[in-house]
Amino acid sequence: MISLKFILVLSLALCFRAMASDSATSSHAEDKGHAKTEHGAEFDGMIVDVRDTPDDFKLPGKLWDSLVSGGGADAGGQGGGHDKKEEHGTAGKEEKNDILIVWLPVEVSFSAKQSGILAHDSVQYNLPRGGGTIDVSKITAGDKGTFYLKFNLNEFSNPSALKVYFVSNAKKRRVDGEIFGAGCNVYFDITKAFHKINSGEGMKFNITDNRHISAMSGHFIFVQMEKDKVYLSQVEFNDSKNRDYLCKI
Repeated sequence: MISLKFILVLSLALCFRAMASDSATSSHAEDKGHAKTEHGAEFDGMIVDVRDTPDDFKLPGKLWDSLVSGGGADAGGQGGGHDKKEEHGTAGKEEKNDILIVWLPVEVSFSAKQSGILAHDSVQYNLPRGGGTIDVSKITAGDKGTFYLKFNLNEFSNPSALKVYFVSNAKKRRVDGEIFGAGCNVYFDITKAFHKINSGEGMKFNITDNRHISAMSGHFIFVQMEKDKVYLSQVEFNDSKNRDYLCKI
């Protein structure tokens, strides 16, 4: 199976306000010194190469059907969501479709401007083709402060054609009068906001009261269409020490 606070303009807006490791697949990860970022600059921090192939993942059926048919997912605009009861896609990485699915690697970096917020002030995970899962509990260290999340999508050759979706896996919860978490089995087209924020310092998350867990738990899905091909990758974030915040793990 395709084992594929934002509420974007509801979710994204919240998430950025929420602004608030090992990977689950990192049993064969390798630490390295430096690497080039998406824009060619050298990443000054710890590098973790994840070699394991990611597990299958699930995603909402409507989103998957739209992707493999070559269309853009109808997410009702930048803040649109979808019915929580809809079925999940059942296609797998080996399934034959009319179009060719090309799985791409992706790099994910975390950084903080102050020590004690993350286990390492800056760390980059180089995920293999198809992406992977990152357990945020192994990255954060403190209980207050903010960190930045940034995606390096070097392998996607046409950034202007890149679509980005977020599939939430966080229950809604209230913290200091604000709602964090987009809910279960809902997804959003976050393309416009993602490109704007990721081109800067990245997405800012606040770890106070575990706001970051509710804001970022779920799948980020990256899709680029090209004639009869779909270039695809994904990154899932969860927290194995705070399962109650999640829809499933």
